[in-house]
Amino acid sequence: MKSRVPLSVEVLRGSVVESQHQVLAVVVDERAVPVLFWGNVDYLTFPRSAIKMLQALPVLESGAAEAFGFEARHICLACSSHRGEKNHIIGVAEMMKKAGIREEQLVCGGHYPANEATAHEMIRRSLQPTPIINNCSGKHSGIIATCLHLKENPEGYDKYAHPAQVRLRKVLSEVTRFDHNKAHYGIDGCGILTYAMPLQNMAIGMMALINPKESERRRVAGKRIIDSVRHEAFYLSGTDDFTSDIIQKTHGRAIIKNGAEGVFCGVLPEKGWAFAVKAEDGNTRASQAATAFLLQKLGVLNEENQTSLKKYLEPKIKNWKGTEVGSIRVKMPS
Repeated sequence: MKSRVPLSVEVLRGSVVESQHQVLAVVVDERAVPVLFWGNVDYLTFPRSAIKMLQALPVLESGAAEAFGFEARHICLACSSHRGEKNHIIGVAEMMKKAGIREEQLVCGGHYPANEATAHEMIRRSLQPTPIINNCSGKHSGIIATCLHLKENPEGYDKYAHPAQVRLRKVLSEVTRFDHNKAHYGIDGCGILTYAMPLQNMAIGMMALINPKESERRRVAGKRIIDSVRHEAFYLSGTDDFTSDIIQKTHGRAIIKNGAEGVFCGVLPEKGWAFAVKAEDGNTRASQAATAFLLQKLGVLNEENQTSLKKYLEPKIKNWKGTEVGSIRVKMPS
């Protein structure tokens, strides 16, 4: 279906629609042509963390990953918004040790883990969050590692004119077919620059992970990222999380990544398609529901997945007692 009308995500309490969210979505094929869309495919927005797999391309293409002996979990962490669980922190610490990175070099700042059990444990032990706990610490470690491998001073790697950011703009411009040197930009939550681009260009960029047009080096880098995320999906997000669960339970038939303010991007390697999703109001429950709906509609989920991912495909609203009081559904325009 191709419609300029967005998907509608309805939140019901009982049988009454209590809230509504409008969600834009676009699917592109290997020609970078939209094959399905709902809403304005040229909607300009920030991808935030949804394109971290693209931001990790220089880590592979520069030779840094090979030089420092990064394994699949480390590549996945370079693409991650990890939830701060013990093995996430161990993995990032391994990356930093391999590359010779000091924690004070990370500009991302600290915050409590998104994983509640880990956050509660830190609070009980009176531990303060440090930059390595930040959900973006893997991405920052990958950027610094690339600088060190290329003999660049990593100081100021978050600044617009730094070689790391020049390199990222070049790669993103190539894969998204959108000139990032002319793009509006802002600062992400972790301090790294984020560039506004049309929604369909985000989807086009994701195609570089499974069908790059630029070079053999990019093909190899994209394949390693996809293989790493497929086999180590826990490190991309974490336990009992939509992003990791989708990848794990589909055995990598769907590779997805979430971003703040209601963004999801992903690739469907077997179909040769890529997609991007954006909730206009930035609501994550809406973008997540729309992404689950999209994967179901595109035939990525088999019968077993329909059961194992039911809580995402048929999300319920519960009260504090745990009683089901409502639901969330996605409606296509008529």
